[in-house]
Amino acid sequence: MSRRKDYNLVDDSYDTRVPLHNEEAFHHGINFKAKYIGTLDVPRPTGRMEIVVAMRRIRYEFKVKRIKKRKVNVVVSVDGVKVILRTKKKELMWDERKLLLMHDPVYRIFYVSHDSHDLKIWSYIARDGSSNVFRCNVFKSTKKKSQAMRIVRTIGQAFEVCHKFNTAQNAIAPTGKKATETEQQKIDNKVRNKHDICLIPDGKSKKDEVEETDIDAVDITELEPNVGHRTGVTDLDSVQSKVISFPPYESFQSTPAVTRATANGLSPSGKISAITGDAPLSLHHQMQLMQQQVLQAEQQTQVAVSQVQLLKDQLSAETTARVEAQARNHQLLLQNRELITQMSELVSHISEMEKRIS
Repeated sequence: MSRRKDYNLVDDSYDTRVPLHNEEAFHHGINFKAKYIGTLDVPRPTGRMEIVVAMRRIRYEFKVKRIKKRKVNVVVSVDGVKVILRTKKKELMWDERKLLLMHDPVYRIFYVSHDSHDLKIWSYIARDGSSNVFRCNVFKSTKKKSQAMRIVRTIGQAFEVCHKFNTAQNAIAPTGKKATETEQQKIDNKVRNKHDICLIPDGKSKKDEVEETDIDAVDITELEPNVGHRTGVTDLDSVQSKVISFPPYESFQSTPAVTRATANGLSPSGKISAITGDAPLSLHHQMQLMQQQVLQAEQQTQVAVSQVQLLKDQLSAETTARVEAQARNHQLLLQNRELITQMSELVSHISEMEKRIS
């Protein structure tokens, strides 16, 4: 019988085109075990050789100083790279802040690489948020040699996941903005409809005035043309055939003639109209807008005052520095004058000695 042949499959962990992890895993965090060697400040690297040299120098210095490696857990997620100390099973600590060695966001990580001579060594360079200093953090993987390469590729994939996530958010933002604008337009239309002026059409012997009351109290269909009394209407859509809607209340305020007509209870065409007794909501919105504008102006004033104070502090600091520099210059001039007098005395003394010798 022919034996089944075992084929050597390709290891995808070395193929950079194949992603190592699912993108959802980066939202929860991917955990790796490693040994933390040390951290040192480095200048801004310009090439791979400088990074490798800094990595090896840190290893050598910490080895000479006999600083032991610490066991840590490296958590890679969209929030960044967290380095957490590992404790023994008997020494459980629930406060992660006491165990957290460092936390570098993804956008502050400058470079990630592994050592080609020792495949278990890997490092990443991150920029400090407060001092803008580049720090090189060196680690050693505890498992097989490919573990360091997997960690490096995982951090690289975290960059891609964050980039896709930000791109998706930027694409969703304009759509959400349009939706909020349409909702605001609907609210404005409702407010305008509430303040519309309703008129009963011509053909009645007496003019009937319509005001906002309860629709259940009086039925609009039972109204006779010859009876002059007030009818309560709130639902404008149900009596659309008998009611004419005019522009909003704000437009009537802009025209003086229309304002006088409506003040007397008459429309420009001579029909009796009624305006809601409540204050319009647009005035309330305008008051809120004015309050927000006043608050914004106060904040801008505070910012301007703080900037002026900062400029004053800088000016005073520069003035004191200039005064100190002038004092140092004056002191140097005095020292130079003393040296010149001493040199002149020495020259005169030497000339006298030469005269005596001659």
